[in-house]
Amino acid sequence: MIRQRPQLAVLAVLVVPGLVIGFALGRLLPDHTVTPKRLTGTVTWSNEETSQIAFDADGDEPVMFYSVVGESWTDAIGTPHVGGYPSCLSGRREDPVRSDRRRVELGVIYQEGSEHAPDIAVAVHCFG
Repeated sequence: MIRQRPQLAVLAVLVVPGLVIGFALGRLLPDHTVTPKRLTGTVTWSNEETSQIAFDADGDEPVMFYSVVGESWTDAIGTPHVGGYPSCLSGRREDPVRSDRRRVELGVIYQEGSEHAPDIAVAVHCFG
């Protein structure tokens, strides 16, 4: 019984600081969680080759650039599609860039805590 108490004391001396340091690091280091959001607004520029769009959300949000990576999208008449680039964002065959204004709803995700992670559109619903 006397021999067990020094082992418990050594264990407590090792575990307690480890827990405290681990908890402190977890609270102090950046949070890399992903936040989903639905946005309605206008696509002002898109490039089918790079899958990039410039999106002006309704409200006071600044124009944001998104990578369109979703495999499913919905056209203006409500038909769901799997695969391919959304027709409302596509350019012509000879020019993949489109710069007219198109109303859409985007399902986007943001990686919090990272300034370098791209903002990603995972769902597109074309309005017209």
